[in-house]
Amino acid sequence: MSTKLSLKIAPNLVLNPVVHTFLEFLPLNRVEFAEKIKNEIEANPMLEIDSTSENTEKDDNEINDFEKKMERADTSFINKYVDNGFFKPDPNALDKNRIIELFTASEVTMADHLLNQAMSVFTPEELQIAKHIIYNLNKGGYLDVAIESIASAINTTPEEIEKLRNIIKNFDPLGSASRTLKECLLTQVNDSPENEKLKTLIEHHLEDLSKSKYMDIMKQLNIDKEALSKLLNDLKRLNPRPSRNFEDQNIDYAEVDLILYKENNQFKIKYIEEGMPRLLLSNYYDKMLDRSCDKKTKSYLKEKYRNAQLFIEGIELRKSMIVKIAEYLVDYQKDFLEFGKKWKKPLTMKDVAMALNYNESTISRSVSNKFIASDSGLIRLKSFFSYGIIGEFGFKHSVETIKDKLKKIIRQENQNHPLSDHEISQKMKDLGIRISRRTIRNYRDEMNIPNSSKRREEHKLRGV
Repeated sequence: MSTKLSLKIAPNLVLNPVVHTFLEFLPLNRVEFAEKIKNEIEANPMLEIDSTSENTEKDDNEINDFEKKMERADTSFINKYVDNGFFKPDPNALDKNRIIELFTASEVTMADHLLNQAMSVFTPEELQIAKHIIYNLNKGGYLDVAIESIASAINTTPEEIEKLRNIIKNFDPLGSASRTLKECLLTQVNDSPENEKLKTLIEHHLEDLSKSKYMDIMKQLNIDKEALSKLLNDLKRLNPRPSRNFEDQNIDYAEVDLILYKENNQFKIKYIEEGMPRLLLSNYYDKMLDRSCDKKTKSYLKEKYRNAQLFIEGIELRKSMIVKIAEYLVDYQKDFLEFGKKWKKPLTMKDVAMALNYNESTISRSVSNKFIASDSGLIRLKSFFSYGIIGEFGFKHSVETIKDKLKKIIRQENQNHPLSDHEISQKMKDLGIRISRRTIRNYRDEMNIPNSSKRREEHKLRGV
């Protein structure tokens, strides 16, 4: 029997501690981050506050040392945009981006919860579409973005999005990604015969309930007061807000991370240092490492020294990442900042990820719960993003622009003969925007603009 040497190549991932710390910091808002720093100072004797420079500006070279720090951190697994997002079609391929997300400590958001369920249901291609549905849910857990807008942005069909949305509706929590309250509640009621009256109540009488028209409801459903009371109790058990169990993670007030100002007619971003202590490694405990202390103490101090270094590096990387993304967003959407919403360009997190060469999930973490203070008030970083619809010659029109044109068309219509959604769609087509009647209806609903028949009645009441 002979002995021989052989080489075997196998995928192996070593999670770099600096990046692990950095990614943990990214999704924290300013209040949570300040609390994190405070707790770490109390827990690690190797950290101390630099009181001599608390209110002074840092050297420009130190602030802009981002690339060197990222290189030291060995961020190869977050530093390249991967078009397939979290998942790769090849099950044997090592997706470092997904692994770092799984190993990084963070609160489970509603999006995380839904995506975890999507993993076991959808194909890799479907997951990419599902991700766009889930990331666009509003605070209540509803999808209020027009389906056609998402379809146009990711080059798929509205029918495909609708198919996946109907599957997501049945994830936990039930009713997620619903378009309306009625749809959300109906999703939570099974098709058993005893629920027939409840489904009819939800389908046809929610407006009557809001106006307390109980007698009309009893007459329509052919039930008595006792039966109606039971139906109302059953209705109360349903959840009108799918995101309810995740809402404790939402911030009720904003602490600003950045300031937007103009210099030489150019928008500039400044990171707010005030209120965030500058940390240093403790000189006292550092010297203790060089002294002849017992083995147990030395091991403890080495561990704390290493953790302190990682913590300080993580703080700097977080700051640099947020500033870098904010500067890109401000530069790209300067017309929006200058002239208002209707000038907002279509921009998705995927677009930013490709432009800055980072993973889409890293962009998502960086903009979460971050605010910019400006002359016109607080601006969420997420408000710089917008889906769009492809018009003639491949030009994209943002949702805000389309809504503005829609309002203008309705404002100029003949008040005796208001335009139908189909007619509005034709007028949009004349402007180079191909948009379906259903999308027009969805946008009208979002802006609380009634349909043509109700607009006609309103004009008559005003004496038009």
